[in-house]
Amino acid sequence: MLKSWVEKDRNPYVRRAAVQELARGWQDDPDTLPYLKQRAQQDESYAVRRAAVQELARGWRSDPTLIPFLRERSTQDPFKRRYNLEDNPRQIALRSLLQIAPQDPRLPTLLQDRATNDPDAQLREYAREQLIRLQERGDSDSDQSISS
Repeated sequence: MLKSWVEKDRNPYVRRAAVQELARGWQDDPDTLPYLKQRAQQDESYAVRRAAVQELARGWRSDPTLIPFLRERSTQDPFKRRYNLEDNPRQIALRSLLQIAPQDPRLPTLLQDRATNDPDAQLREYAREQLIRLQERGDSDSDQSISS
């Protein structure tokens, strides 16, 4: 029934709630991971794509395909902001990467790319802020290793 709501209900809030329930209630079902990835890539609503990305990051952190998937979502989601309060799925993917894989050597390059090239001004600002934080952490790590 949940998959039917995700696929057929016209209301994006119903689809988003169904995605969340599917992720939380059927995490052990082997079809759930690929299904959520599909929703994160193909749903017409940014809110459903965002929820799918959030649920993937919450429930499948140890899946080896998740980090490459989040990298791809952080650059490829078609989100276009209409209102200030909308959550950009690309930004959710980027935030998830920062939480799950803060040591990923590709992260600084990805942040720099998003800070420079993302069409969404809020995401560009977020990426700039996170790049500075990442650089500050790296500098403090270097300072600690020098003083040791």
